Amino acid sequence: MVHQSFLSVGIIPLDWKSAIIVPIFKKGVSSDPSNYCPVSLRSVFSKLMERCIVIDMFSYLLSRNLITKPQRGFLERKSTTTNLLESFNDWSVNIEGRTSQTIAYIDFAKAFDSVRHSKLLYKLSQYGICGPLLT
Repeated sequence: MVHQSFLSVGIIPLDWKSAIIVPIFKKGVSSDPSNYCPVSLRSVFSKLMERCIVIDMFSYLLSRNLITKPQRGFLERKSTTTNLLESFNDWSVNIEGRTSQTIAYIDFAKAFDSVRHSKLLYKLSQYGICGPLLT
């Protein structure tokens, strides 16, 4: 496979790294730039390679129990909606049992936009992802 040969040497063609960034309107006032989400239009080859890497990394992380059970949003049958439903059930049980509870939800909007790559690479290396894939 073409992707594996590039990964084996840790080099990706420059064309696969470039993208056309298109602003997509989310909501609110259209004249406010913060109401737009940047979307990258990338090469089909880079998307395929990314998908292969995601599948392999996800399998690797699951096999080593590095993804915790409470994680939501990207796990099969564990969406943010199921998280809210489970939370609602827990709250209902506590209310019926007259048990006090503290609830804190944090919105990590734009969290991935602010990740420091050096810390991400360090964390991946700590999880055992190394060599050309990490490169």
